[in-house]
Amino acid sequence: MRRKQFLTEFLGALGAKEIQWQKETDTSISGVVIYEIDDPEEVQEFIWYVQESEVPPENVRKLVELLNEKNLLSIDKISISRKELRSLYSKKQGRIVSEDEFISILEALVSIEVPMVDEGRETDVYFIHE
Repeated sequence: MRRKQFLTEFLGALGAKEIQWQKETDTSISGVVIYEIDDPEEVQEFIWYVQESEVPPENVRKLVELLNEKNLLSIDKISISRKELRSLYSKKQGRIVSEDEFISILEALVSIEVPMVDEGRETDVYFIHE
């Protein structure tokens, strides 16, 4: 459940309009990202090798949720400064988030990679960077 919640925000921030879930095992979750609802060609399969217990913590999900809600990515790059992002994140959290805490959350987010699958082979990865 947490994997789906996280991926919905993560892939949504990267342009997913919808996700069709395919398979969920103890060690992975897979599906198809739909970029354009009316265009069946605008899709990308993925698989994420993460157990439910390994899903990034809620503070990381809230950061990617912010990126998604405010449309703060240019393709896969964060489009505002770290300082501006920390300020927006602090507002979302309802408290001032220290720089050290924010850097830890941001580093956790930028370390995440979700493999893309084409014709049964992993060919590239989804990621977010500064």
